[in-house]
Amino acid sequence: MNEMTVTPASPISPVSLIPATNAVQATAPAAHAAAMQDAMKTPALLGGWAVRGATNGLNTAKLFAVGMDMQRCNELLEMQTAIVKRLMLQQQTWLEGWAGLNRERAQIKGANTVSKLVEQEFNLVAQVGQLFIDQTTALVALQENIEISYSYWLSEKLGPLFSSARAT
Repeated sequence: MNEMTVTPASPISPVSLIPATNAVQATAPAAHAAAMQDAMKTPALLGGWAVRGATNGLNTAKLFAVGMDMQRCNELLEMQTAIVKRLMLQQQTWLEGWAGLNRERAQIKGANTVSKLVEQEFNLVAQVGQLFIDQTTALVALQENIEISYSYWLSEKLGPLFSSARAT
């Protein structure tokens, strides 16, 4: 007997699918509402991102109008160096992830059934997808961190000029 053998004790019929169908139908409105909520948040999040960038641009112009000295130039250079180091670390993580996938691919034994082949291939595809998700999330998080840190640095350098920009 194999997994496809149906015994009288475990009949499969369309009626037995009703609980699963009901569960999908019962959860669909909540899933839809969550998707709509995310869709409504996206413009606000992207708008905030754009405003933060524009504000940093305006405050950078104010900083240059006030004047740049060597200390500020050195601080900016230190920020840039820290950013490059973080990007290099992310690149290393990205390459290590691909190397791991290559090693795993090389170690996969030949599948002896179509179902095993499909399982192995989709497992690798899922891992590639996760690698892209992790890298993209890390890059966006780094960019947000840079914007916020730079905004804080500008506020420290501009003092009262910075707070007037926030009020407008």
